Amino acid sequence: MKKHVTMGTRFFRAGVGTVIFNNKKEVVLFERAKYPVGIWQFQQGGIDLDENPESTLWRELLEEVGLTNNDFDFVHEMPNWTLYTEQEAINNPNKPRFGQCHKWYFLKIKEDRDIDLSKALEDEASDYRWTDFSSVVSETDELKKHVYRELQTYFNEVVLKLS
Repeated sequence: MKKHVTMGTRFFRAGVGTVIFNNKKEVVLFERAKYPVGIWQFQQGGIDLDENPESTLWRELLEEVGLTNNDFDFVHEMPNWTLYTEQEAINNPNKPRFGQCHKWYFLKIKEDRDIDLSKALEDEASDYRWTDFSSVVSETDELKKHVYRELQTYFNEVVLKLS
């Protein structure tokens, strides 16, 4: 009997990311409660097989940070996807993915709304803080820095004019 060997497909994980901002043009970062614990980042999550990016957006916001579409008065989808490569995965054939690609949404929170992480359905974020976009870019790790710079440019050149 001939033995069949199958090889796993290596891929980029598709996900959705959010840049939530307020009337002061501040953006919110969330501290991860799960691996890697303690990292501050924009909210993001993976797209399930039966979802499109927009349905993932609303599912992930509720699951991770307890927000719904009723908490925002402006939602804008960035037209292009971003991509980052996890360098250690490229050289390790045992890692299933090379990195992540994201569809990003910019959401302006309503002035009378607060973020209440106790409303989240899952324990993904342990804390949050409002900050300016320049601080986000300077504080993030090298892996995501180019993505966060692209988001900052798009925010300043497009989103602030539309919102």
